[in-house]
Amino acid sequence: MRSAHVSIWGFVLALVCQWAQAAGSSPLPKGVQLPKGVVVPNDTELAIYLPASELESRFYVSSIGLWAEPGKALDDARREVGGRLFSHVVPVGDDFSGTYGLLLAMHPKWSAERGSLRLDLRYRVYGADSKPLLDGTLSQSVGINSAGPLGGFPNAAMRAIQAVLIELLQNLAPGAAKFPPRGELAALNRELLIDRDSPASTGTAFYINASGDLVTAAHVLRDCLVIEAGRDGEKMPATLRASSDLLDLAVVGTGQATDKALPLRAGEELVLGEPVTNVGFPLQGLLANSPNLTRGNVSAQGGLKGSLGLFQFSAPIQPGSSGGPVVSDGGELLGVTVGTLNAAALIKEGLLPQNVNFALEARHVARFLRNTGVAFTEVAPRAALDLRAVNDAALGAVLQLRCYQ
Repeated sequence: MRSAHVSIWGFVLALVCQWAQAAGSSPLPKGVQLPKGVVVPNDTELAIYLPASELESRFYVSSIGLWAEPGKALDDARREVGGRLFSHVVPVGDDFSGTYGLLLAMHPKWSAERGSLRLDLRYRVYGADSKPLLDGTLSQSVGINSAGPLGGFPNAAMRAIQAVLIELLQNLAPGAAKFPPRGELAALNRELLIDRDSPASTGTAFYINASGDLVTAAHVLRDCLVIEAGRDGEKMPATLRASSDLLDLAVVGTGQATDKALPLRAGEELVLGEPVTNVGFPLQGLLANSPNLTRGNVSAQGGLKGSLGLFQFSAPIQPGSSGGPVVSDGGELLGVTVGTLNAAALIKEGLLPQNVNFALEARHVARFLRNTGVAFTEVAPRAALDLRAVNDAALGAVLQLRCYQ
């Protein structure tokens, strides 16, 4: 099946390339005119940014047994179309290396309805001095299966990115002399690239020390260009200090002193059945931006089969709760929320899980913090506090995290 899939995508790309060059050897579509003196391939060094989460996007279409790969379509279009219209294209990636004369940041939005696929491509163009030069949104609608099964994705991506690049050529009349490669990607202000209107992900974090360092789940911060923490309308920049994909744990620094940090329970005691409080910022965009507090208990001293370092708790959580604290009735940190069972997948198997959620045990959090040189406090197991005091301790420590790409 994989070899058939590859051949289909190769066929689609070949078709789109033939369509784009229908006028002959010109890389421009028939009828497109450029300003006098503007040639293609253009010699301007062009850096092109697409968000990592969009480039990684793919999903399986079981009805036809193929993967839809919007991310691959965008990346291929950036390379194929960009290479035809510009002689030097620099993909803006993790290493942020290289120079540029013009910088193009694009943010795609896919939508589908009744066999039709639409790609809205928001774009901004900057000079090497970070001055904004051009912005707008261009859209392409095609049949989902145009140019072959699921061929609408590469078809729309090729057409939309080509339209953006032609818009750039027509409006800016670029050339290496006009836009010399003086921009350094390593020194680029990443705020220029991100979509402030739509965070790539959101999650929860909590203060772990008086210096304002926050602990969260590592997956909340994957591929972030800009991290922001806040609550109650206040926002502050945050910087990644340490991260472990193995533990799904990360620390970000805010530089803001606090007296709301949670202490860890010393030792490795985790009492089966003990009551716990969980706080998070779930379902952002649907629920209010205030923290959500739920109550439950430690329901198992282990996680999924084969996993290590997790325990199960029953306090309800939702997407966006990841990274939140699981707090004892003594006000001690017992663990960090990292996930829940996939209810939708299990329902298909005839199972209906209820409040099966997982947290990384505090003892692993403590070892991670020691190994990374992050300060924290441990306390001996404490007697239960008044419920209001427990709630205040948990609520006071949490902040919402937003990851921007």
